[in-house]
Amino acid sequence: MDAARLKVVAREPPDAPCTRKVLFQSLGIAVVDFRCRAHVAAEGGEEPNPTHSIVLVRRGVFRRTQQRETVVADANHVLLFNAGAPYRYAHPLPGGDACTILTVETRRALELVGRHAPVDAEHPERPFRRGHGLSSPRAVWLHWELLDLVARQARRLALEDALAELANEAVACAYGVPVPSRPASPPAQRRRRDLVEAVKLMISERLERPPSLTELADVLGCSPYHLSHTFHGTAGLSLRAYVGRLRARVAAERLAAGATRLTALALDLGYADHSHFTNSFRHEWGVSPSMFRSRYRIHP
Repeated sequence: MDAARLKVVAREPPDAPCTRKVLFQSLGIAVVDFRCRAHVAAEGGEEPNPTHSIVLVRRGVFRRTQQRETVVADANHVLLFNAGAPYRYAHPLPGGDACTILTVETRRALELVGRHAPVDAEHPERPFRRGHGLSSPRAVWLHWELLDLVARQARRLALEDALAELANEAVACAYGVPVPSRPASPPAQRRRRDLVEAVKLMISERLERPPSLTELADVLGCSPYHLSHTFHGTAGLSLRAYVGRLRARVAAERLAAGATRLTALALDLGYADHSHFTNSFRHEWGVSPSMFRSRYRIHP
């Protein structure tokens, strides 16, 4: 297993009432699988949260109380937690719960909040001034896409890009507004276009093993979140979708030129294996690679 692409740490003993497993860690965020097997339980004492956190509920119900604010959290919710803030929990229904927790470093939490509420980003001790919101359809889709990418041990670029989009969308859900699309001045638009074009060039240079979002951002001197958001907003699709589409188009050209060894072609373009290539190609073109080749082969 490539430790740079998937970081898994030890979990609590299997008989513990709650288990945590770190699935992936990058961009100042750890993606944690959290499962609680608690039975029906009344509200307990206050528990300080260990980190700034974004919580996406996958299954079950629990009640969270902070000061006088109480929310019954289910799979329709996104919850935000501040490090050190005291919360009380109760489980009104049997069955426990399962959540995906994004533990967020302070600087990343401030960056995420600053895009939706700049004033809140001035308080590092409590970056999340709002505690919860309804999860948008896009947040749900990104959530499950990220978990699928983790399970498939996808490349780091895809994992980081999905993580950046999910974190931003989840915070937007809690702040009650969509990801903003503000008009930019002509110089700003030019800078964004230049940034996107630089990314596209770097991707094309290493299509078989594209750089990670972190590497791209480091080279281009910007935040990974800014890069992910700018690319999507300017190019009209996410970085990972762009890479997937570009690979499928390069593969199509080679198939039309007569490439016969599909496994070799798949590995040459950075697909994990023959199956991954076939599924990805079919998703993009609507036909299998072999059918595309037979239909569109360019004869000399």
